Amino acid sequence: MLKKLSSYIRKYKDSLFVIDQRELTGGAKFLLGIFIVTIVIIIGWGMSWQTAQTKSPYQQFGYECKKLIDREKPFTFKEMERNYRYYKSSRQYSTLSGKFGDDPQCQELKRDYLAFLKDPAFQNNLTRLKNLRQQQSQASYQIRRLKRSYGDMLLEKVAGQDLNRSILPSSTSRVSADLKNTQEKLNHLKYQIKKLESLESYASYQKFDSYYQANRKMIKAHHRSVSRYYHFKRTMQAFAFLIPIWLLFYLLYRVMVSRRHFILSHLTLHVANVAALYALYYLILFVYDIMPKLFFQKIIAFFMQYNLAIVLNILAILFFIILFGVIIYRVQKNDTTGIKKRKQELLNIKQGRCTECGCTIVGDYCPVCGFKHYDQCPACHQNTLSKGNYCTHCGKKKWENSTIMA
Repeated sequence: MLKKLSSYIRKYKDSLFVIDQRELTGGAKFLLGIFIVTIVIIIGWGMSWQTAQTKSPYQQFGYECKKLIDREKPFTFKEMERNYRYYKSSRQYSTLSGKFGDDPQCQELKRDYLAFLKDPAFQNNLTRLKNLRQQQSQASYQIRRLKRSYGDMLLEKVAGQDLNRSILPSSTSRVSADLKNTQEKLNHLKYQIKKLESLESYASYQKFDSYYQANRKMIKAHHRSVSRYYHFKRTMQAFAFLIPIWLLFYLLYRVMVSRRHFILSHLTLHVANVAALYALYYLILFVYDIMPKLFFQKIIAFFMQYNLAIVLNILAILFFIILFGVIIYRVQKNDTTGIKKRKQELLNIKQGRCTECGCTIVGDYCPVCGFKHYDQCPACHQNTLSKGNYCTHCGKKKWENSTIMA
């Protein structure tokens, strides 16, 4: 199949600027090139419109909705506070709003989520929490300082240090009382902070959480279903657009050929070929999106399960060795024995030079590389160029000559 495809592509390339066995002029080639590019753009625009009828999972659910339905841990106040800080400006709120997709359930989730982030009680409590946390930090620092002072006073007392000579600002009884009061203040601050950080105390959050808990599994199942069939639907939409175009213009091509309208047949054939190339692209894209992902996921999961990551690395290295080996072989073959080499030989013949090294031909043999330029034609037994396609005397083709000799 690959040989047939490569042969078809080669023939198509050779006949791209040839109509009725005659090569087009420079101006006609330029116009034909513009025509092909225009057809590619027109069909591509139609394809983008057609495939856009099937919304992608991202368009339907968005990044934020997907992130919410995939989480397993409960929401925390610090997480909500961080989201509010990030999305507090109107511009950022609108950005967040656009990341919930077009799904009705995701839209409802977005409304409740934004309603909580914009709740005045939540925003006012964030300001109060900022002040309480500063007071908590100061109280914690004061407790640490008092504990250090209290320890130093106990050491002085054990050592019998005279109180009048002490460098500490107070006595152990006074420090103990200050430490107790500060600890009570710190506990009260912690209680106030914990109370304000309770998400359940906000009616807007309770509304959001109740809808989220009731619909999360349903939205997740819907997202899984859309993701599973999206690539298939997109491919079917593309084929529903491309197959009628290919059939129509291929039939027009056949009609134009039968009526010997070669220019029109050439143009309609190009339209059919562009449609076929788009169809091949979407088919390859579908196979890539579906088959390899599932296949490679299972292979990777199998090797990771048995802690055989080194085997995956070895297989990847071997794959690229084979891939680049084949590519280098094909490139080298084309440069030495393939189409590129043959084109260079024919160009040298046209210019009267040696087909092997490019030196000017002065006799039967090349004075530089020693290649013999002339052989006897099997049909007419006259000397003719050995690398030519036809005999210069009888006009027989090389394969025809070998048939005659047989």
